[in-house]
Amino acid sequence: MSAQRFFTPWRFILPGAVLGLIILGYPIYRAIYYSLHSIRLHRLGNEVFVGIDNFTRMLSDPLFIRSIRVTVVFTLGCTILAVVFGLTVATIMSSRGIRGTRQARFFMAFFLVPFVTTQIVTAILGRLYIWQSQYGLVNFILGLFGVERVGWLINMQTALFATTVTNAWRMTPLALLIFYAALATISDELIESAEVDGASTWTTLFRIKFPMIKFHIGFVSLVILTSAFREFDVIYGLTGGGPGRSTEVMSVLVYRLGVAQANMGIANAISVIMFLIVAVMTIIAVKAGKLGAMRE
Repeated sequence: MSAQRFFTPWRFILPGAVLGLIILGYPIYRAIYYSLHSIRLHRLGNEVFVGIDNFTRMLSDPLFIRSIRVTVVFTLGCTILAVVFGLTVATIMSSRGIRGTRQARFFMAFFLVPFVTTQIVTAILGRLYIWQSQYGLVNFILGLFGVERVGWLINMQTALFATTVTNAWRMTPLALLIFYAALATISDELIESAEVDGASTWTTLFRIKFPMIKFHIGFVSLVILTSAFREFDVIYGLTGGGPGRSTEVMSVLVYRLGVAQANMGIANAISVIMFLIVAVMTIIAVKAGKLGAMRE
């Protein structure tokens, strides 16, 4: 009976596991294989085994080290902005007097627009209508306050900020949906009891609401963190990694080395490093979540 209990769940997950192994396992294997070889894009099949030489060359390349710094800034910036803004809007939308109203449903649908828009379309809209230096929306708003126009996407000091905000805007609806659903499960009676006891709005938020959805916050942060870490379309569509490599994250560097320069060995070595980083981040987050649940 115990053996049957053990094998029965595997009967249900085996088809998905096999499909996932075929779709994901083989490409991962080929990436690891190519990372250990010197191979050109136009001469696939004529690879030469070099061991870890691609990794050592990569780790000593100042352009790769710079791409790591840019990736870290971009990833953390997207995660913080998306989580904070999503949590703020979700808190407002789920508050009493606003939740369920016609206005709330309208604004909820409005905020979900970026979520159903593909990354490359988001990048094109951002480049042509949001950050454009002559007639873009951001410069138009700044001009109302007498601020001079800024070349957001052609200035090395502002390009990374613009790409980070654009991608955070695209990821915010995910955070908004999950936070709104989580906050809606908190009973009004609990909040009313806290208010009767003299709890202020800020106390209610940081002592009751946010602690009750901390696992949702952790989950959303992990999803956005891993998504932003491997983002390519939005960045490439906005700046192509420029100006002056100021927005060249690791994924853009992989494209430049592997496709533009046809160096598949180095490109796959960077891809393997990115895969390991995402895997480690996910494992740490899952372990931390389990530890937090055990403490409670």
